[in-house]
Order: sequence, then structure tokens, then C-alpha cells
Amino acid sequence: MNIRKFFKVRNWYLLFGVMMINIGCTKNFLEYNTNSNEATDEMTDWDNVRTGSLLLQMEQNVLVVAQPGLKIGSDRYQTVEVMGGDGFVGYFGFPAPGVNSAGRYNWNKRSWYGDMFTTNYLTTMNAWREIRKAINNDEDPRFSMAQILKVAAMHRVVDTYGPIPYLNFGVSKEVPYDSEKDIYYRFFEELDEAITNLDNYAASDVKVLSAWDCVFNGDVTAWIKFANSLRLRLALHLAYVDEEKAKAEAQLAIGNSHGLMNVKSDLAELQHITPIANYESPLYIIKGWDDICMGATLDSYMNGYEDPRRSAYFEPGVGGKYCGIRAGMPNETSKDNYTKGDFATPKVTATSNVVWMRSSESYFLLAEYALRWGSIADAKKYYEDGIRMSFDEHGVAGVDEYLARTKEEGYIPAKYEDPVTPSYSKDAMGTISIAWDETGDFDTHLEQIITQKYIALYPVGQEAWTEYRRTGYPKVFPVVKNESSGGSVNTDIQIRRLPYPESEYNTNRTELDKGITLLGGVDTPGVRLWWDLPNK
Repeated sequence: MNIRKFFKVRNWYLLFGVMMINIGCTKNFLEYNTNSNEATDEMTDWDNVRTGSLLLQMEQNVLVVAQPGLKIGSDRYQTVEVMGGDGFVGYFGFPAPGVNSAGRYNWNKRSWYGDMFTTNYLTTMNAWREIRKAINNDEDPRFSMAQILKVAAMHRVVDTYGPIPYLNFGVSKEVPYDSEKDIYYRFFEELDEAITNLDNYAASDVKVLSAWDCVFNGDVTAWIKFANSLRLRLALHLAYVDEEKAKAEAQLAIGNSHGLMNVKSDLAELQHITPIANYESPLYIIKGWDDICMGATLDSYMNGYEDPRRSAYFEPGVGGKYCGIRAGMPNETSKDNYTKGDFATPKVTATSNVVWMRSSESYFLLAEYALRWGSIADAKKYYEDGIRMSFDEHGVAGVDEYLARTKEEGYIPAKYEDPVTPSYSKDAMGTISIAWDETGDFDTHLEQIITQKYIALYPVGQEAWTEYRRTGYPKVFPVVKNESSGGSVNTDIQIRRLPYPESEYNTNRTELDKGITLLGGVDTPGVRLWWDLPNK
């Protein structure tokens, strides 16, 4: 990777300007003899403005939101999140044929599939590099927070593309691609160091960059709990491909004295507070474009289970029904027919926060850990705790009744029925139910855990897509039409990754080719990643 193309401007200077507009102006804030178009080093050190604005830039790109100063709009969230993991795992369906091209696996020279890659190098990695240079102290708590943010953002990039430039970023201008295994091992090292460093400050109840931290308000303990939970998430990603490492890292996460995110208030989300109080929820904006509806897979599970969380997730369509749309509808599909009110749409407001991770996920991770390396009794307990926590997180009642629902009572995934195009209707993909199957085997219990985790993760589709590829669960409807080039994506196996961006082919072909070699020699969306093993 040639990182020079990502440093044509000092992006934190641009962000500093945006922050000052959001905070407000003071007549004599700047000396008259300074350059009015650029912040000086002295100015950017005031009240941690330099490191704080860079940290906030990183926070705004774990799940990307609009940032006018960096010329990033809400359409970037659409290409990075909605057209990617959200759509691939059936959280959302798209009435617009152009947006639905992602579901058909038809790139048609569109650049959207490279947006996660390019955005994170432009924003996350750029800001991290500047923070490290500004602080020049790896034990500084501000740098530890930046390390956690880097892992939170960049594991999504690795889990989308495969090998990427990572280990030597910020060390040299020409950065080689690294293997997924090496990057994951570095993730664990970085999280471990960050957790250890922050632990030195947790007991004093000190706040770090609270004026700039729009996720945890500078709460060091909250950062540690998030880092532990993130570590457990990444550990379970390796359960099939590197079990010894997976178990060891999971035990370190679980055994940390500060624990995991485990109560409703342990919520990692980008808040609407100063200095970004006025940002609009990207899902709210995309909903306003009539580009998004409930997905058919989520429709099948939540309707089959009569899940009370439907009303917390979606606005119902005609007749109070929660009807979704299948992915990959043909290009000739009429958008007008799919935006006339038959389909459920996301329940979201302009001030809805962008969620990264909830405590319910921690419980489902613990359930899988117990299933693999602990006891069935603990697996059941954490499974039910995860469902209870999800209901609590969304303020929904009826969890005891929900947990008792069985297959024999008819609580299984429902047939998907398309009210506009009946030929797109499809029988349910599975028969798994809700109540813990006391006679079930490992696979049955894993499917139960991941299926309920899938429902609870909404709308964090990237992680749900990773879990689908890693475990095979939940069972996701295939696309209606597969237009992948040369059949590179098997309709039944479904998409496994995104191709590298065109910009890498145009400007960094030598290093990119080495990365493709690490991937297995082919840069197609049907190639499995390191942790995505067949015949699981």
C-alpha cells in the first residue's frame, strides 16, 4: 500500500475547523497574525484539541457517519454498511434496483465495494498515525483509546476484504499487505496493551478526553469493558481456524477484573452530544431516500417467532405487517412497487445513535464460549441472558413468554411471502426454535445461539455477516438473481468477501498482488477468508 495518497491534506486540520464551527466562535479566539486558513500546532494543543479531534474522527468512522469537513456523506454509510453486511445477511432489502445491484453481486464498474477500505485508511488509520505522532507515548491513555478504536474499525476491514496493509502502517511509506492471521494476532496484542495501560487510570476515576469522546465520555472503565468485549468477539472469530488462540484470548477477556459489557448502560454507540450533537442518523437519511426496507431473512425469523422486538426495530407496513424484501431482485424490478407501503421500514429518528456493540452480544459470546469449552448448563444460561438483555436494551416486554416458545407450538422461522412478486416468495430456510433444546447436539445449540445473536445484533450487519460466514448461521435466504462475474459467487454458499478497491489496482498493484497471493491468488467475492472454513 502506498500511504502517500492518503496524506495529501492533514485531515485533522479539516476536522478541527469543523469542530470549531460546531462548538461556536469567540471573537478573539485567534491572534490576528496567524494564518486564518490553518490551525497552528500551539492552537491544536489547547484543551487536547489536536488529539481530541483526531480521536473523534476515529469514532465517527468505526461505523461511518457524514463528515462534511472530509467530504463524507451519509451515502458512505449506505455503501459501507447497508449495501454490505446489512444486505448480505438480510437485515435490510432494497427497493431501488441500483442499490440492489450489491445483492445481485453485480459490480458493473461501481466503486461502492471499495468504500470501507478507502474510508478507513483516509480517516481511521490517518488519524491514528497523527495521534501516535502527537503523543509519542504508547502508555498514554489517549493512545490506548486510539488503539482500541483502531482495532474496532480495522477488524471490520479485514473481515470484509482479507489481507490488508496493517502491521507497518505509519512506519514506512510503502506498506505491504499482511496475512489475516498476523493482523488478528496484532489486534490481540494492541488490545492487551491498551487494557493494561488503561487499568492504571481506572482506579482513580479520571476522565480522559471527555470533551471529545462521544462514545464513553472519557470513562476509562467503560473503555476497558468495551475492549474486553471486543477481544472476546475477535477470539470467537477464530474458533474454527485457530482454536487454541481463540480459547486463550477469550479467557483473557472473560477473566479481566473489569469484566465485559454486561448491563444495559454498557453501550458502545456514537452519541449525539457536543461537539457532534447535530449529526443525523445515516439510517434516518437513507430511509428518507426510500432506499431501504426490512430484509426477508429477518422477516422470516421475527415473524415466525412473533418476536416483540419487531415494533422496536421497524415501522410496520400496510395492515400492521412486518414484511421484508429479498436481496438480489432483478434490475427491472420497479422501485415504485416496493415503496408503496407494503414493506416495513427502519424505526429510526434523526437523533438515533449509531450503535457499535451492546451487552447482549457479550452474553451470546459467553454462551458460545461455554458451549465449546465450558458446560451446557452455562451455555443455556448465557443464551437466555443474552435474549433477556436484548429485550431490556430495546425496552420490550414479554421475554419470559418468548423464552418458552417451542417448535412444537409452531414457533419456527416463517415462510417469506412477497406481496408484490409472489414468485420471490420462499419457504423458510430452517426450523430452529427459541426455547433451549435440552436434547439438542452441538450444532443445534450453536444455531440457536447464533440465530438469537443475529436478531439481537440488529442493525450491526457487518458483524452478523461475519458470524454467518464463520458458523453458517443463521440460515440466510439466497439472492433472487446472481449476476456475479463468471459465477464467482455460488448462489447457495453466498458472498464471502468484497473485492479490493479499484484504486489499489491503479496505484498499488505490486503490493496488492502480494496481498492477493496471501488471500489464495484470486480476488473475487466468492473466496473464503482465513477464519471462514468450509464444512463447519
